[in-house]
Amino acid sequence: MRMSGYEVEGEVHTDKGRIDVVIKGKGRVVVVEIKYAKGKEAEVESKIEEAMRQIRETKYYEKSKSKEVSLLAIVFGDNKEIRCKFERVN
Repeated sequence: MRMSGYEVEGEVHTDKGRIDVVIKGKGRVVVVEIKYAKGKEAEVESKIEEAMRQIRETKYYEKSKSKEVSLLAIVFGDNKEIRCKFERVN
């Protein structure tokens, strides 16, 4: 990603918690929350929603509102399943 002109920061501390990953570049910011889910597909779906809710409720993206901001939730399941959900804030 750095070769493409993006800056990647991991475990960014804020007054509201810790952001797993922030990707910045070209007038855009992507706030990423990563979760792990055990068991059934329902657990994976629940974790996706939990990750998005965490980003929204803590407003991790607030200091980047002058840029195009997107939220990305990624869930790794113990059955080697990977799911993600992506949405734009502005």
